[in-house]
Amino acid sequence: MIDNKKVVYGETLNYKATWGIFTIGSACTKIDKTLYRVGSRICFKIDVTGQTNGLAKLFYVRDKWTSYIDTASITTHTSSRSIREGKYELDEQIHFDHQTKKAEVKVYNKKTKTYLLKKLYDTPENIRDVIAGFMVFRLVDLSAYKKGETFTINGFYEDEGYQISVIYQGIETIKTDHGMMQCYKVKPLVPKNHVFNGRDAVSIWLSTNSSTSIIRIRVKMFVGNVQIDLLK
Repeated sequence: MIDNKKVVYGETLNYKATWGIFTIGSACTKIDKTLYRVGSRICFKIDVTGQTNGLAKLFYVRDKWTSYIDTASITTHTSSRSIREGKYELDEQIHFDHQTKKAEVKVYNKKTKTYLLKKLYDTPENIRDVIAGFMVFRLVDLSAYKKGETFTINGFYEDEGYQISVIYQGIETIKTDHGMMQCYKVKPLVPKNHVFNGRDAVSIWLSTNSSTSIIRIRVKMFVGNVQIDLLK
């Protein structure tokens, strides 16, 4: 059961990313104070930004994702991303049609200065982008699950629709910048890729209080472990 009443309008959460003893980046998530209409649906607007800091500035990263998420079903209707990573640049818009189960992906063309259709993709039902997927972690009633039980999220990322199984791993008390915190722990089984070291590479800790904020994300990568922590 997803409880959309837990969404806090105007909420801003700031994070730091570390690799070993080094701080390598920062991120921010922001839920807009205003509701938006996409077609006939009422949506939350959520922005996520990420950048490299410190030693990691040697590899320039300035990324931004924006998602319009249905207030009732917490599914994505439109999303965009602006990627600036080294010399690589991408500006992309995606429109999700939940009736036809299609995702229309458009990419910005510098020559024409317009967004051109890249491809129309098939998607599972109740499709969500990455931002909506993380919102589900926060809005589902994790207290109703027993350790080892799973739930699934239908996702779309980098031109592919997929189904992710999420394993509930119980309650843990972890040391954070906020002190010792009791957290729910979940582990999404991510699709195989060239970045994460295994399908079980990602672990997520969420506060057990009413906000169910994401407190920590730990990712096992081929180059080492990266940890993302909520700042005070």
